[in-house]
Amino acid sequence: MKNNNYKPKEFAELINISVRTLQRWDIEGKLKAFRTPTDRRYYTYEQYLEYKGIHKEQVNRKNVIYTRV
Repeated sequence: MKNNNYKPKEFAELINISVRTLQRWDIEGKLKAFRTPTDRRYYTYEQYLEYKGIHKEQVNRKNVIYTRV
């Protein structure tokens, strides 16, 4: 399991949007950023999964494929 925190620029590149859009989403409450003690925005890997629509259970799940020929 990943335990990454992303700066706004890194997170914006990861989800393919602009930093300005991230800032607007934070203000609007669409995708709230976490804040450091010095009031800097950051985003988490869990937020990335949520944005992509991936549930945490699916990340650690193994896929097994069985075929019989």
